[in-house]
Amino acid sequence: REARRQLVGWGENILDKLDEIRHGLLIGAIPKDRLTNLAQTLRERRANVRDPQLIEIIDEIELRAEVELAKLTRNI
Repeated sequence: REARRQLVGWGENILDKLDEIRHGLLIGAIPKDRLTNLAQTLRERRANVRDPQLIEIIDEIELRAEVELAKLTRNI
């Protein structure tokens, strides 16, 4: 029960971060630190996930964050 509560909290945290990034996309500015933080959080928490579908979603989100980071780094 406790593990499930922690996973739900983690999921809500990730959704909040994605919402911040979505907002950044809408105004045309994504803070690099938010993308870095999102990618780092996903890497750290993936080890605790056992659901293959959830792992696939996490991998896709992390890849998209890394692509956006690469774009920002290239433009500097």
